[in-house]
Amino acid sequence: MALQKTLSLLLLSLLTLRLGLLVQPSYGETRYEKFQRQHVDSTGPGGTDFYCNRRMDKQGMTRPKCKDFNTFIHENIRTINNICNNPNILCKNRYDMNCHEGVVRVTDCRLKERSPHCSYQGRGSTRRVVIACDGCPLVPVHFDS
Repeated sequence: MALQKTLSLLLLSLLTLRLGLLVQPSYGETRYEKFQRQHVDSTGPGGTDFYCNRRMDKQGMTRPKCKDFNTFIHENIRTINNICNNPNILCKNRYDMNCHEGVVRVTDCRLKERSPHCSYQGRGSTRRVVIACDGCPLVPVHFDS
């Protein structure tokens, strides 16, 4: 009887672990790592359709479906992290006060066409961005606008 209970508990533990793996962030990354993958590119000037098409595909934002819009920030990660030290402002959803704003160089990638491949229009600029920050120390975890 004790062996049966032990096996049942083991099976339940394995099932719980398996379900937990299903809800992990994509690529097994933290929210900060996901933010970096989706929004940080300190190496290139960007700003073109070619840049957006290549970068969106490389960063996994064309699978399983095309992401409609994405912004890449062209600053080093320290500069972006420092935005989290700016005063708190309301986020778009109006419920969170963990957003911060700063002015950075960006490329906005807007979906033009879904088939046969994701096709993007790129536009480079220097503009105000709002990011949500979390953790201790605060780090960016969400691009708000």
